[in-house]
Amino acid sequence: MEKKLIIFTLLLLLPLAALSQDRLRSSAVFEGKVVPKDRMVETIVKGDYLKDYGLSLFRSVRMDVDDEDLESISALILEDASDAASKETEIDHNRLSYALIAFEPDSGSRNFLCFQSKPSAEGAGTSVIVVYMEGDTTLTNLRKMFTTK
Repeated sequence: MEKKLIIFTLLLLLPLAALSQDRLRSSAVFEGKVVPKDRMVETIVKGDYLKDYGLSLFRSVRMDVDDEDLESISALILEDASDAASKETEIDHNRLSYALIAFEPDSGSRNFLCFQSKPSAEGAGTSVIVVYMEGDTTLTNLRKMFTTK
């Protein structure tokens, strides 16, 4: 199940090719400016493990949020999507539930951003995962890799 979550997250982040993470509005989420870091689970993967995927960086944060935090995070993701070369978004019950965003390459490496929200398994609030990736791959290549691995 965790492997599927990582794969899904990677697919969501594929489209952020043109901007480095610190230039994204959603970087505030990773920095703990929306939800405190002590309420998030952060995963950072760099190096050889990602070469098979054409990636050089995989960074995700997962957290349970209330309606106000969900609204703030969603707004940042949608602002980033406005600068995207490619994007997919889904709205469910007037709320962002999914986003896959890719930006045009700025200086060689592509950047991708992924977002998913769903009701928390603990009953109250919403579970959110935001993933940022960098690499020399494409969304098409990532989808192929994840369906064959």
